[in-house]
Amino acid sequence: MIDIEKAIKWFENRKGKVSYSMQNRNGTSSYDCSSSLYYALRSAGANSNGWTIDTKHEHFWLEKNGFEKITDNVPWKAKRGDIFIWGKRENNSSSYGHTGIFIDENRIIHCNYSANGISVDNHDRLWVYAGRPHYFVYRLKEFQDEGEYMELLNIKSKIKGYYSIDSLPWFCEDKSMIGTTQNHQGEEVTLTRKWGSYYYVKELKGWVDYRAFINEKAIREVAKEVIQGNWGNGELRRARLENAGYNYEEVQKEVNRLLKSK
Repeated sequence: MIDIEKAIKWFENRKGKVSYSMQNRNGTSSYDCSSSLYYALRSAGANSNGWTIDTKHEHFWLEKNGFEKITDNVPWKAKRGDIFIWGKRENNSSSYGHTGIFIDENRIIHCNYSANGISVDNHDRLWVYAGRPHYFVYRLKEFQDEGEYMELLNIKSKIKGYYSIDSLPWFCEDKSMIGTTQNHQGEEVTLTRKWGSYYYVKELKGWVDYRAFINEKAIREVAKEVIQGNWGNGELRRARLENAGYNYEEVQKEVNRLLKSK
């Protein structure tokens, strides 16, 4: 069983003591992002891969070691121990992707070129600076609490995309396809639960990818959240809104209207 605290401790113990190198990535004095994560998790109880993983093969290795993908490029609430991977899975090479581990809701510890070693940084700021790359996040299954990531809802939305209707979200091994949204275009439905990037549709009695729906929140609701500070500021706000599928200009226009009406 992996002890995620030991993995974080591995990074902390080497902060300021090792350098970054893609050529000499197997330690003990230098690592790159994926090799450092590999050795950190190995020290914490993860099984050997036979060779030091890169970010492309990290997905498979994490899944074999009890991690579950909790998001695929969809905003989520990070927690200590979450592992992020930047870069699309199908073309993610060791020189293109990046990875590290969250130490709290906002900060990550990772081995990187800029620091020439291990550093602690704000994830979202770094993500924006890096050009908002596609991201995946994995979490140890024993860290999962269904109440934390299965959100109860009662939202009306309209179907706009052609996606499968499944018995469970796609990341569940025993899921099965029970239909598609092809014949339900434009229908108003009720979203009652959110699990990762999937919604449970009451009328269809199944789980559907979030991209099948027109944004579930009215622009006015999102604008109120922006005013409350829930979406960050500046470029970070724009990135989060656009990544969640909202039109930044429309939201900002409503924000300005609400502020003027006060």
